[in-house]
Amino acid sequence: MVMWCLLIAGVILLFLMIGKHKKNEICSAIKIQIKNSENNHFIDTPFVLECIHADQIIGSKISSIAVDELELELKRNSHIKNAEVYTDISGTLFISIWQRNAMARVINNAGESFYIDEENFKMPVSENYTARVLVCSGNINEKCTKSDTINSNTLKTCACIAQYVHKSSFWVSTIEQIFVTSDSVIVLVSKLGDLKIIFGDSNDIESKFNKLYTFYTEVLPKTGWEKYSSIDLSFKNQLIAKRK
Repeated sequence: MVMWCLLIAGVILLFLMIGKHKKNEICSAIKIQIKNSENNHFIDTPFVLECIHADQIIGSKISSIAVDELELELKRNSHIKNAEVYTDISGTLFISIWQRNAMARVINNAGESFYIDEENFKMPVSENYTARVLVCSGNINEKCTKSDTINSNTLKTCACIAQYVHKSSFWVSTIEQIFVTSDSVIVLVSKLGDLKIIFGDSNDIESKFNKLYTFYTEVLPKTGWEKYSSIDLSFKNQLIAKRK
């Protein structure tokens, strides 16, 4: 029992010493880790340092750094999905950033441009980085406002299509653009030939792409790319190819 009491007292004393040390420790370094940066470059280290006013943090007491406020400030940026900020007893401020993953670049009918991510969150374009993603244009009324998600069913359907394409290297190399006509019909623009692909609504997306894949890999190599002007996937369990 005496040994347990001494052990507990020692642990408490150790924590008190660590707390006292941390209270007087000066911030001497800032370490930044930007996650999922292989295909996304919206956020970089210089931007994060500027955003948190690093010049005012270095040299200040660790205990005076409001890590919660720094997290909130970083999360206000539309390109940042999440942020974690913490300090340690060595005097280092650690920052972890998770970027949003762009699925498509939207150009609305007013010519304004913004990105949408896998959670249908809207992001403004960046002056420093252009994501290589599908372009979605045409009869789209939505604008990009801060901390906003997609509202219209038409753009939600476009987002679903973009997410499906994003997951497949075949479709990334095949589909170039999503276009919304004046009567809100969704059309895919192919990189292969000048085929117009009438997609329809967001129902049975996987089935529609499976039919299109079969047509691309089994029919077109035999008939030739220039034989058809359009492919209609909007009917259930059917693919209608229109000859030129």
